[in-house]
Amino acid sequence: MEIGTFARHIDQVKRGISFNPEFIDLRMDLNYSLDFREVRRILEDSSITPTLHLPSDPCWRPMDFPREIVPYIDVGAEVGAELVTTHTALSTLFYSDDEIDSFLEWVPLLCDTAKESGIQLAVETLGLYYTELTLLFERCPDMKIALDIGHGQIMATRNRALDVIQSFYDHIAVVNVHDNHGAQMVSKVRDLRREREVAHEELLVIAREYDEHLPIGEGEIEFEPIFRELKENGYSGKFLMMCKDPEKFRDERDKFMKIWLEA
Repeated sequence: MEIGTFARHIDQVKRGISFNPEFIDLRMDLNYSLDFREVRRILEDSSITPTLHLPSDPCWRPMDFPREIVPYIDVGAEVGAELVTTHTALSTLFYSDDEIDSFLEWVPLLCDTAKESGIQLAVETLGLYYTELTLLFERCPDMKIALDIGHGQIMATRNRALDVIQSFYDHIAVVNVHDNHGAQMVSKVRDLRREREVAHEELLVIAREYDEHLPIGEGEIEFEPIFRELKENGYSGKFLMMCKDPEKFRDERDKFMKIWLEA
């Protein structure tokens, strides 16, 4: 088992090293400031291997995701990342069937570029169902999953992480751990739909509000059943503590281990 933290700028990398994580996830998904050559030198001196999270932009259309990400693929090789994670546009919660088809048409370009660069690519889960993931793996069999437990609770009374583990366990490369009140989104959207039609774009905005990245225990996610399912399948890989405050890494690691051992 490897437990890691994350960093979006060089000071967070240096601070993260002081917590003695097994890996550091370099995040390009929000405001980041990282000199990747300097980061690689610092991490190599500390014998810490990074993972990398590629950018995303709310203005990107589904077919834009793969095309816009391709130029960043080589960054993974530059920093010596073991795993590179990207977002997706597969969820029927947030995108139309035509938009999903567009994404699937372009995603082989992303997969081929990663393979040529020697990069292991993973897709982060957000509102994903069995059908969409099956279609993705048909197009890109080597794709892995960044199983995001917090995202699994968005617009769900039963965390979707459980279904992903049961159906696609062999694809899981890292598990993101953070808490939220995402189940409450179900009733909020249900109430809105009684009054009017709710567009996919509005669902994305609401989902971001509920994607709180809280410390373990400050939301409503039941982690024990998810950890138990992972243990029963023999998972002992990477766990990324994704509470929005990386300074709480030690506390989050301790809380995670307590629940993991009891699961």
